[in-house]
Amino acid sequence: MTWGALSRLLMLAPVLLGACASVSRDQCLRAATEEIRTLDRLIAETEAGLARGYGIDRQDVPVLERRHCTGSSGSATCLETDIVTVERPVAIDPAAENRKIAAMRANRQALIPRAMLQIAECKRRFPAPQ
Repeated sequence: MTWGALSRLLMLAPVLLGACASVSRDQCLRAATEEIRTLDRLIAETEAGLARGYGIDRQDVPVLERRHCTGSSGSATCLETDIVTVERPVAIDPAAENRKIAAMRANRQALIPRAMLQIAECKRRFPAPQ
């Protein structure tokens, strides 16, 4: 490696390290807030069910599909398994759904102090790029 190539590589090192630190910081912050984001999504889904008046049951169902395949023996028809999500309406108990929402909101509030500590730790370990 020539001196010119080495010097160009060394000049890029801070940029590359900064990019890695930014990715690590983002991953750390996402991990710190993951449970709260999950609860937010579940609360929104439950509230949507209450507003609709029914819930939605989602099930992944395997489905066989014929496809055109090629291989060492030539062209053929193959069966492949795909997964299809099937949705169907289900009855809900509004009182139970309201209790569920209240419990999730209380759990969310309890998670906030720990998440704030984790966020502060992420910021300490991975300072924002200048």
